[in-house]
Amino acid sequence: MTAPGPLTAGFDAKPALPTSTNPIEYIAPLTVDVDPAAATKAPWPVGRVDVDFGDGTPKQQSADLSRVRHTYARPGDYDVTVTAQDSKGTTSTASKAVKAAYAPSGYVATEPFRLLDTRTTGAPVQGGSAVPVVLPVGLAVPNHVHSGGMAAAVLNVTVTGATEDTHLSVWPSGQPRPATSNVNVRAGGTSSNTVTVPVGSDFKVQAQLNSGRAALIVDFVGYYQPGAGERFTPVAPTRLADTRSAGGALAGGQTRSVRVAGAGGIRPAPPRSPSTRPAPAPPPDQHRLHRRRARHRLPDPARRPAMSNLNPEPGKDKSNQAVVPVGPDGTITLYTNTGSTHLVLDAVGWYGKDGKALFTPAVPKRLADTRTTGKLAPGAATTVAGLPAGAIGTALNVTATESTGPGFLTVYAYGAARPEASSLNTRPGESVPNHVTTPVADGRATVSNSHGGSTHVITDLLGYFTQP
Repeated sequence: MTAPGPLTAGFDAKPALPTSTNPIEYIAPLTVDVDPAAATKAPWPVGRVDVDFGDGTPKQQSADLSRVRHTYARPGDYDVTVTAQDSKGTTSTASKAVKAAYAPSGYVATEPFRLLDTRTTGAPVQGGSAVPVVLPVGLAVPNHVHSGGMAAAVLNVTVTGATEDTHLSVWPSGQPRPATSNVNVRAGGTSSNTVTVPVGSDFKVQAQLNSGRAALIVDFVGYYQPGAGERFTPVAPTRLADTRSAGGALAGGQTRSVRVAGAGGIRPAPPRSPSTRPAPAPPPDQHRLHRRRARHRLPDPARRPAMSNLNPEPGKDKSNQAVVPVGPDGTITLYTNTGSTHLVLDAVGWYGKDGKALFTPAVPKRLADTRTTGKLAPGAATTVAGLPAGAIGTALNVTATESTGPGFLTVYAYGAARPEASSLNTRPGESVPNHVTTPVADGRATVSNSHGGSTHVITDLLGYFTQP
């Protein structure tokens, strides 16, 4: 009779990904399943298994070879060690490197809603102190139930009433504050920007003001998740509307509809049913749109959200990017609260079930900063590198600072012709950020300065789009 072989520990490790948008299936990004049963050879029953996940957290123990799940606080390569002990007291250890990484994800649109407003809580943001923002993951936020597998959030973040010139950074909870920024604001002013940020291991993000004191407003727009949502198709920035040449300025309290489906390379909306009773509307495509001095709402006038996208100021060109649901008639609706303003609308891509690419979130990371290389002169362009070679698009936070004159920057794919559209407006004496989604080529994008003054340009990575 052949004697049984020795106990030999082993394991398989793979990402734990959500299988649905079920709100009670909580799976944070950077979660890994370690399965000792898949590779351990045990001639006798195994009575204890210790798993060291290599990130300094306590070992996990189990009484058998059951799968063990662990969520890492930050992406990276970790040395995982499994130690098995059988009923005879024999032990065996196996180790290998395991990668914790954000997974490619689709976009899930939600009805925009206000997540946080410190003006109503009486707790303004203080410089140097991080503020946790609870995201609507699963059942975390009353009356706003969403998926428990959310990987990254799309937010509109506003800073108002700042006591001094300052900036705000937003990043995943549980990770160090990155050397990046999202919103720049002048003393006494109001500034907003779209922010795409990975979900922290505790389903929160952190927001920190660099200095001074200000009120913080956070609106939730949508989220990315593996195995769910819609894919993104980037297009070269394309102008869809400009009231300076057509339609005239939009007065306070007024709305204006703009057709986007079928324009500028955006997939047309499906035709409506010819029957007298309208067919149910298909799930709306989602479009990333850049606009200047405007606010948007959903196509149904009765459902205009209470949140804002942009805070206009008299005599200033301001911009912000927004992700906007498109109505069944292929239009979106623009609304301005007060005053009179011209608005310019540029499209940079669309989401749909037949879109091209999935989004991989990234911990905010600085890609380029001309303050170390020299200002970008009027009419000049600079190349931003450091993106994956297979990426067809990227989400960036681009900031213009120390500008000597009013103008605009345009971000587009490396090697492509510069489009007749803008990505953000530069203003002398101000630092102006904007969330920018752009096609890329060969892991690079181009930033072009208009006829305005010279300016420094800071480019931070938020994530990238790849075809599966």
